[in-house]
Amino acid sequence: MRSLLLGSKMDQSEIYTEKLMNLILDTIEEVIVIHDADHNILWMNHAGEKAFGINVDKALTMKCHQLFKNSIPCSDCDVGTVVIGEPTNPVRRKTIPSTGTIVECKTVPYYKDGKMELVIQCLRPVKEE
Repeated sequence: MRSLLLGSKMDQSEIYTEKLMNLILDTIEEVIVIHDADHNILWMNHAGEKAFGINVDKALTMKCHQLFKNSIPCSDCDVGTVVIGEPTNPVRRKTIPSTGTIVECKTVPYYKDGKMELVIQCLRPVKEE
């Protein structure tokens, strides 16, 4: 893979450090939430803090569906229903309770040894037409 940082003194391992990935994900406007197969939130970017009105430390004590004020997993949740190699549900619309903002929710499952380990959720505000 070619580096975009030609001439940079950084080597490949430095470019992909967790700290750098966090910095990059914290600069985007889309909400990124990473949770495990039991819906426990493991990571959320700063856009998520702003959108949901809670800090990351609080989010890390919650299940993903609790962000949407649900006591049980969302009815259209991919967790537990996805078969490896099969497409996930299409982009779904959800409403962020604290602001009423409508977002498109796309989920990407991550598998390790044939088992779903993580789910990455990307929430993008719906642009008004």
